Amino acid sequence: MKKKEGIMKYSVNLETTKIDYNVVYSKRKTLEISIKAPGIITVRAPIYISEEQIEKSVRNKSKWIIEKLAILSKLDITPIKKEYVEGETFMYRGENYLLRVVIDEKLKKPEVKLYEDKLIITMPRHDEEAIKDAIWSWYKNEAKMTIADRVEYYSRYFNLKPNNIKIKAQKTRWGSCTYKNDLAFNYKLIMAPPDVLDYVVIHEMCHMEHKDHSKNFWSRVSSVMPDYKDKRKWLKEHGMKLCC
Repeated sequence: MKKKEGIMKYSVNLETTKIDYNVVYSKRKTLEISIKAPGIITVRAPIYISEEQIEKSVRNKSKWIIEKLAILSKLDITPIKKEYVEGETFMYRGENYLLRVVIDEKLKKPEVKLYEDKLIITMPRHDEEAIKDAIWSWYKNEAKMTIADRVEYYSRYFNLKPNNIKIKAQKTRWGSCTYKNDLAFNYKLIMAPPDVLDYVVIHEMCHMEHKDHSKNFWSRVSSVMPDYKDKRKWLKEHGMKLCC
C-alpha cells in the first residue's frame, strides 16, 4: 500500500531506554536519521519503505543514538528570551552588541545601525514591539545580503548554481536545499560567527550535488571547508542561544 507523504510518530525500546522518533516520508531515495536538541529524533524515509525497515535502521544505530542523546542532555539549550530593553545584548556575526534606544520624533520609522560595541535603534517613540520588529527586520536584511554574497563567493567551487535563495525564520533548521536546488537559510545565521555561517552555506550548496548525508556528501563539504566539523560543533552547542 502506498504511503502518503507526511510525518508519523513511533517509539522503540533501545537497551533500557524508550526512544520516540518522528518519521518524515517524502519522495527521496535514501533513509536518514538525525538528532537535534533537545533530543528530537527524525527519520527521513522514502515513501515506500516499511515501518519494520525503519525500526531496524533505528535499532542498528542505537549506540550512536544513545550517545548523542547523552551529549545533548548535558547541553544548556534553554532559549534566551529577549526583553528589548536598553543595555541588553544582541549577537551579530559572533560578537555581542549592547542595545541602545534613541528617540527622534522627526523620524517616520525606526532606523537600526551598529556603532562600535552598540546596536543603536533610533525611533520616533519608545515602543517595545516596534523595537522587536525593527531588530528582526534588520537581522533578516543583513542575513539576506550576507548569505547572497557568500553563496556567490563559494559558487566558484561548484558547477551547479542555486535556482533561488530564500531567508526564513525557521525553528529547527539552519538551511535546506530542494531537488530543484532552491536554497533556504535561517536568518539567525547572521548572529553566528562568519565561518559558521559559511559552513551552512557550503553544506547546503553541497546538497545541490548530493541530496543526502552520505560519505560522498561529507567528503564534498570537506573539500571546500576542511575544518567544517569545528563549525558544525559550534552550531550544535550554541545554536539554541541565537535568538531575537
